[in-house]
Amino acid sequence: MNDIYPNAPLDEAIFEIRFPAELSIECKRDEYYEKIRSNFSNIFVPPYEVGKSYSLQPYSFRNDDHSEIINFSVNTFSYHTKKYAGFKVFRNKAIEYLELFCQLYKIKFLKRTGLRYINYIPLERKNDTVPIHNYLKFGYILPDSIPSNFEALETGLLSKIGDGKLRTAIGLAKLTKETQVEAILLDFDFYFEGNPEVSKLELYIENSHNYIKKAFEDIISDEYRNIMQGEVKI
Repeated sequence: MNDIYPNAPLDEAIFEIRFPAELSIECKRDEYYEKIRSNFSNIFVPPYEVGKSYSLQPYSFRNDDHSEIINFSVNTFSYHTKKYAGFKVFRNKAIEYLELFCQLYKIKFLKRTGLRYINYIPLERKNDTVPIHNYLKFGYILPDSIPSNFEALETGLLSKIGDGKLRTAIGLAKLTKETQVEAILLDFDFYFEGNPEVSKLELYIENSHNYIKKAFEDIISDEYRNIMQGEVKI
C-alpha cells in the first residue's frame, strides 16, 4: 500500500506457500541457506515445544536489521518484509526466493498460496470510545439496545472471491509495548487453496494483491486517506 501513500499504515507484507511435506528439506536446509546467506545472515532455530512436531516448525533467516525474513519448514515457505518498497519490488523478491526454493527441493505440488498485508492505523479515541468511521468505512447494523460507542473492537470475516478467499481481521492493538500507543489492526489475507500450480506463483501473487488493494482502497475513510497522502498531519 506504500506505492502511493507516504503515510501508509502497512507494518508487514507476507507471501506464503504450503505444500505436501518434503523430508529432504529437513536434512538439506544448508543448501538453500548457502544461496541466501549474503542477504540473510541471522539464523533463528525454532524452540522445542511439547506436542508439536519439530520438523513442522520453521527455521527463520533474517537480514541484519530483521526487516526482511525467510521462514521455511518441511511443508511451508514464507517471505516477509517490514520495509515495503512497493508491490513490484516485493513481488520480484518473493518470487525469486520462492522459485529458487521450489527448484532446489523439487516442490511440484502446492496446497495453498497466501498473500497477507498487516496494517496498524494509529488511533485517537474520543471520549474513550473508538471513532471507527474516522478511519474506516465499516460498521455494524445493531438494535438501539446495543449502542455504537465502542470501547473495544474485534471482527473476523471470511469472504469467497472468485477462486480464492479473503480473510479480513479488524480489531485493536498496541503499536509498541513501550509506549502502549493504540492502533486499529487492519489485516488482509487473500489465499488460494486446493491445487495451486508452482508455475503460476506470479499469477497468484498478482491476483491476490489486486483483490487486497481493492479491499483496502474501498474500506479506508476519506479522512484517513488524506492523512496517508500527507495532506493532514498525523
